[in-house]
Amino acid sequence: MIRRRFIVVTLLAPPLLLTSSLLAQLPQPSATPSPVEDKELIAAALKLTKEAAAKYEFALESADSHPPQLVAEPVLRWSNPPAGEIHGNVFLWTSGGQPAVVGSIFKWFSPHTHMSHEFHSLAEQPLRGKFDGKEVWVSSEPGLRFAALPAAPLPAAGKPQRLLQMREFARACAVIKRERDGTLSELRLLTQPIFRYEAPQVGLIDGALFAFVQGTDPDLFLLLEARESGGQPAWQFAASRMNSVALNLRYNDKELWNVDVLPWSDVSGHQQPYTSFLHKMPWTK
Repeated sequence: MIRRRFIVVTLLAPPLLLTSSLLAQLPQPSATPSPVEDKELIAAALKLTKEAAAKYEFALESADSHPPQLVAEPVLRWSNPPAGEIHGNVFLWTSGGQPAVVGSIFKWFSPHTHMSHEFHSLAEQPLRGKFDGKEVWVSSEPGLRFAALPAAPLPAAGKPQRLLQMREFARACAVIKRERDGTLSELRLLTQPIFRYEAPQVGLIDGALFAFVQGTDPDLFLLLEARESGGQPAWQFAASRMNSVALNLRYNDKELWNVDVLPWSDVSGHQQPYTSFLHKMPWTK
C-alpha cells in the first residue's frame, strides 16, 4: 500500500524569503507517478482485482451447461493515464471451453479511490451472478448473439492460418465511441487476440476474443468464431460493450453492430447483460 508523502517546511524568524531560485530547489510534485510508484500501483491493483474476481460465481440457465470457471490469470492488464491513476485487469470465465463472462475489475488511485467491477455476459443464454455468496446480477436475456461475418471466406484448415484470418477480419473493423456528452473518439484495436479457444463438442472449430481500447482500457470486445454451419465451417461474429456509452462497430466501412448509451438506472439495476458495481475503498496513496 502506498502512502502519500508530505514535505513540511518550518519557517523560523527571521522569515526566509522564498525567491524563485530557492523555490526551484524545493521538491516539486510530480504530475505522474514515478516508475517505482507505478509498479507498486500495478502490483496493488493486481492483488485486489484477483481477490475480487475469485469471489464471483456464475450460473447459466441451461441445466446441462458447465458452470463458468475463472481463468486463473487476467487475459489483459490495462491502464488509462488520460483518465487518472487507474489500473485494471480483465478476467474471463469459461464454460465448456467457451467464454461465458468477461469482467474488467479496476482500482482508482487518483483522482478517485474506489474499485469498479464491470461485467458483460458472453453467454448465449441467461445467467446469474453471485459475489461473496450473495446474488448480485440476474441477466434474463442472452449476453450476445452471433451472426454471419459478411462476405467472409471459408475458415482455413490450419490453426495458424485461421489466426491470420481472424486478425485480418479484426483489422477491417473500426469502432467509434460516443460519450454521454456527445464527444466522439475512435478506439484502438489490440491486434493480437486476448484469448483463443475452441469447443469441438459443439461444433466450434476456433475462436478468438479481440479488444478495442482507449489507452489499454477495453471498451468493446469482438468475438470471431469458425463454426460448423449447415454442414460446412463458416465465420461468425459477436460484439459486446464494456462501457455504458454508445458504440458503433463498422466492418469494411459498413455498419456491423451498434449500441446506444445505457441509462444509469440500467447499469446499476444489475439485470442487463452489461452491469457494473462500485466498491468504496479507503485512500491508499
